[in-house]
Order: sequence, then structure tokens, then C-alpha cells
Amino acid sequence: MVEQNNNKALKSMRSYQTVRSIKSLKLKKDTKINRIHIVVDLFKCDDKSLSKASLMEQKVKKILNQFNLEPKIKTFSQFKPFGVTAIVCAEGLQLTLHTWPEYNSAALDLYSFGGSRKATQVCDQIKQMFKSTEHTMRVRKR
Repeated sequence: MVEQNNNKALKSMRSYQTVRSIKSLKLKKDTKINRIHIVVDLFKCDDKSLSKASLMEQKVKKILNQFNLEPKIKTFSQFKPFGVTAIVCAEGLQLTLHTWPEYNSAALDLYSFGGSRKATQVCDQIKQMFKSTEHTMRVRKR
């Protein structure tokens, strides 16, 4: 029984990987795919900016307003004793954040299908919001 469940899971993973390229989707030739995925690990952050969900919500909303992005879906969860997880979806942008105030660090995952310039500017603003002095960033065009 367990083996059957494992086989089903394996088959579903294989079916998920059947699309090998954008070309295989058979889009019209004039269709432009302009997507970017940015993953940022922030270190040496200000622990006060990492620990309160209500404060983070205000600051993230302010950042998105600078780029004329109105959050359609947003969730900011406060963890006990500390830490925040945030999920924000705006037109052309999906953003997730998780903070570890005890380690003065945060993780940011941003997926944008509205251009790379706006996405990188939003990431820069979030780095400033957390007052991060050290970070790693991985960018992938999709």
C-alpha cells in the first residue's frame, strides 16, 4: 500500500515536469514572457524591524504603494515568541517573507511577471526596510 502511494506520487511529479520549455507551450510568436524570480537571504538586520507583524505590514504596504502595486491578497502572521511570515499578492507580483529576529535574518522570495526592474527595486526597498547590511541574492529569469 505504501509502495503504491509512493508510485502515485512519483508519477504525479513526472507529469508536473512534462513541460520542458516555453516553446512547448505553443504560445503565439509575439507573446513575450517577462518573468523573474528573486530569492534573497538577509543577514545582520535590525531585530526590531523583524519582530512585529503589524509594523511589517505597514512598511510593506508603503513600499508597494511606491510602485503603484495594490495588495490583492495579504497575510501577516506573528509567531510566538517572535518571527513573522508574510504573503502578499499584488498585480504582477507575489512576495513571501519570513523573519528570524533571534538570528537578525530574514528570507524574501519574490516572483514578478511585470518586469525585472520593478522587482529588483522592491527587493532593494525591503532590504532597506530590514536595515540589512549583508545579503545573498539569487535571480532567475523564467
